[in-house]
Amino acid sequence: MFVQSVEELEELLVGLRAARGDHQWIEAKRARSAMPTDLWKSLSALANSTGGLVMLGVDEQRGVFAVTGVEDSAKTSAEFQALCSRAEPPLRPAISIIVHPDGAVVVGHVSPVQRSLQPCHFPDHGPIQQSSFVRVGDGDVQLLPSEVEDMLAVRSPRDDSRRPAPEGAVFDNKALTGLFGRRSVSRTAALRRAGVVTETDAPTLAGWLALGEHPGDVSPLGRVACMAMPRHGDPVGARQRGTHIEGTVGEVLDGVLDWLDGQMGLVQVSRQGRMVDELDYPRAALREAISNALMHRSLSPSAESTSIAVRVTDAAVTITNPGGLHPGVDPRRLGLSPLSTPRNYALVHLCGQLTSPQGSLLVEAQASGIARADRLCRDAGVSPLVFAVQPAMFSAIAIRGRLSLDRTANDWPTIGHDPDALRVISFLDRIDRLRTEDLSSVAHEVILDATTAARLLVPLLPEQTISLLERLESARVLRVAPQFERLAWALADRSAPAAPKSATGGRFDAVAEILKAIAATGDGQLRPRDARLDLADRAMRNAFKRAVDAGLIEPTTDSLHDPNRAYRLAEGGRRQLARTTERP
Repeated sequence: MFVQSVEELEELLVGLRAARGDHQWIEAKRARSAMPTDLWKSLSALANSTGGLVMLGVDEQRGVFAVTGVEDSAKTSAEFQALCSRAEPPLRPAISIIVHPDGAVVVGHVSPVQRSLQPCHFPDHGPIQQSSFVRVGDGDVQLLPSEVEDMLAVRSPRDDSRRPAPEGAVFDNKALTGLFGRRSVSRTAALRRAGVVTETDAPTLAGWLALGEHPGDVSPLGRVACMAMPRHGDPVGARQRGTHIEGTVGEVLDGVLDWLDGQMGLVQVSRQGRMVDELDYPRAALREAISNALMHRSLSPSAESTSIAVRVTDAAVTITNPGGLHPGVDPRRLGLSPLSTPRNYALVHLCGQLTSPQGSLLVEAQASGIARADRLCRDAGVSPLVFAVQPAMFSAIAIRGRLSLDRTANDWPTIGHDPDALRVISFLDRIDRLRTEDLSSVAHEVILDATTAARLLVPLLPEQTISLLERLESARVLRVAPQFERLAWALADRSAPAAPKSATGGRFDAVAEILKAIAATGDGQLRPRDARLDLADRAMRNAFKRAVDAGLIEPTTDSLHDPNRAYRLAEGGRRQLARTTERP
């Protein structure tokens, strides 16, 4: 979201006043005559999170968000830019000066630092462990030293699974011999190449975690902490139930799944004329999440004392693994990208040759496991795994139980019985209820954008889901949720009036109209201000941004402030336009 006019600023302030606080990606400062002394913390926090807006000349005290203005906008802008340049890595914000009737406001658009360069910090205020912050809610929280160390570790291409295992680590000789044969010169060379042993023939973390003897006796790396919260219907005063599952990767994978069977409760259902035991969430999808945590958790020295955690409530199963994602992995493309970037290559490669004690493969299909889990979830009528990315931590959330399409159809009668639309609305309702019922859930990190919708509606692609999401927005079922540099949707107020229809009687589809307008130009390029659509300026910009986010159109220049910036059809837009024109 870029704020460049008085109207856009006022629209944003109205939302902030209603919420009586900053959004996670907005920081408002009075800054009447001087730069706030703690502004550097907010800059570090925004850069290490999702990026955001810094508004200088707006007083947020008591949720009023009054425009007070700055005395010298040019001086404030220069000082803000100078402060950003002192960050490491330097920040290069886009700065707008908005001349509001109540005073000049300086707005800085701060983009997030790419994950391979985080954490962004300010050396003027101490070493990296002391001057690195992250955004939590509308506050700036100092990163823990262990979080900083783990973020720094992903900058290196090293494979931590090849590090020496802790003192006392030994192999299970039967497992080792079964995979690599009896001791010989050739076997020793093979063990070193595979990363099972170091050059001094000591066990590596990869070899020990996959083929070790009771790894959980030696280190938290060989354990998973399991916790089940009290269930609805439990006696008053019931406590959480917890245990540790220990062993090799294969033993832990089997053990956690068996524990989940007991905690979630297997039920008998009829499948093709016979009775089978099932959970209220596909077991294969849970297995994928647990396997990914075991394979891709951080094995850096700073994370050795932390175990993977599995938490079960009536509403969800949450699997949290220490360490952020590999810097080459975009969390928004999980399940959609065919490319694989394993964090611990030696461990993943070794486990690809092994089975668990119960006989299942540890790695079934590299880079396709989440996509397969999404299809299973769609078939079972449940939500796909959703993900929450936090500093040096990554969680997969399985929302339990079928999506209630019939109830959704009753609650939203205006949308008819479109199963895809009902699935989207039911998913958002589940997320909202999960946030309300379980305040400790990381589900507040989950948003619905075009890529999440594509996984929810598999086998649809993001450029196909964008039209559905926009139709639901036009029908006042969804609303655009405040985000920075990313378009997302949330459930609208059910009391909102019905949306206007187009001249032809159908719902007005702004993105589809943009595609047609671009195709109709002589040179295949169109500037938003030249589009002849019956939309307000902000609605027009939002429609163009939706089309860009969905991969339907692309800008002709990288400069955001180029007055001649235009847009042309991308490959996805050409395909969608062709499908539209082919319809009778």
